[in-house]
Amino acid sequence: MNFEELFNDLKEEIITEAKEKFGEQGKDIIVDMEEYLAHSKEKLKKWTLLFAEGNIDKDELAWLLQSQKDLLILKTLQNTGVSKISIGHFKNKVIDSVFTKILELAN
Repeated sequence: MNFEELFNDLKEEIITEAKEKFGEQGKDIIVDMEEYLAHSKEKLKKWTLLFAEGNIDKDELAWLLQSQKDLLILKTLQNTGVSKISIGHFKNKVIDSVFTKILELAN
């Protein structure tokens, strides 16, 4: 299992998604996303390992990832006037992307 590869792929995927969803404003999100990922990296690594080893199941992994959603603060998007609903949908997409990547890596 190569967590660093997963982490880098995830970072690129999230930034690409932000640019596609929010256009020019998406470029500004990079700092917020890097801050979130840096803050969450050790937890994501631990949970990925626990899942890969079978110590937690898919539902537990999903719950742990959802618990991190409130830490994903997209100040840049809020400051540029993007609606809270759009930001909420994007947060859900980020959590779904993390979940999918971990599942792919573990299999």
